[in-house]
Amino acid sequence: MKEYSNKEIKVIWKPEKCIHAGECVKGLPQVFCRDSTPWINMQEASSEEIMKVVDRCPSGALTYEETYEKMGAKGDISVNAPCAKVKVMKNGPLLVEGGCALMNSDGIELAGHGPYALCRCGSSQKKPFCDGNHTKLGFDDTK
Repeated sequence: MKEYSNKEIKVIWKPEKCIHAGECVKGLPQVFCRDSTPWINMQEASSEEIMKVVDRCPSGALTYEETYEKMGAKGDISVNAPCAKVKVMKNGPLLVEGGCALMNSDGIELAGHGPYALCRCGSSQKKPFCDGNHTKLGFDDTK
């Protein structure tokens, strides 16, 4: 897990959850640049712009927390939806959003809440999470 912050928000990146959909890079390439170190530059856009792009992350690899200063300006803000939604992606993973804990067979929590992406193709090396291998495999959910 890596954290990147400015005075208003902290962006958290969990690379093990990333399915490399590229929504971050497409949304704000000046902030999310794979060729730079660090790859997230929080100074290149407003907090609001960054939060909008992070909200588009389908796997939950990118999340954010607002700092005390930011919350004090707007009141108590919750970044998690109160209920769960599961979306079936065409030829891809199941995207889970909101308040849905994922537990393994031993009752250990793997994810406290969404968003996260679950493998449907069976080829992920990070099961039950998707790692993007469905694209290489040419997974077709109609078969």
